Amino acid sequence: MEIEIQGIPQSIRPQYQSRIRSCKADLARYKKLSREMHAQASRADLFSARGGGAPATSDEPYGSSDRARLLAGTTILEDGSRRLKESQRIALETEEQGADILRSLIGQREQIENSRNTVRHGCLLFSCYRGGTD
Repeated sequence: MEIEIQGIPQSIRPQYQSRIRSCKADLARYKKLSREMHAQASRADLFSARGGGAPATSDEPYGSSDRARLLAGTTILEDGSRRLKESQRIALETEEQGADILRSLIGQREQIENSRNTVRHGCLLFSCYRGGTD
């Protein structure tokens, strides 16, 4: 909007500039208020009695809702660990295949170089042979 204001006539520009400043101030105030309310809600949730769930007992020292969250977190961690191990396995397989391909290419390069040397050597012998019989 500030860029658009630069394109309007000078006579009405100050009124729009003041409105933009006012809107920016309101926006900053609301952002600050939102952050504060979010922090308060987080603190309240953190310090509430067992997150509103059942009270803790000796059988369930974390309470039922905390236990459920812990179990869910454990499941997520196990799933992440499993996926990480699978990714590592795939990366190792890919690396191994890449190494095999490089070894194969090196062998093929050596074959090509040997063939080229053989052809050169054969051409030299052939030209020497032809040159000697002329």
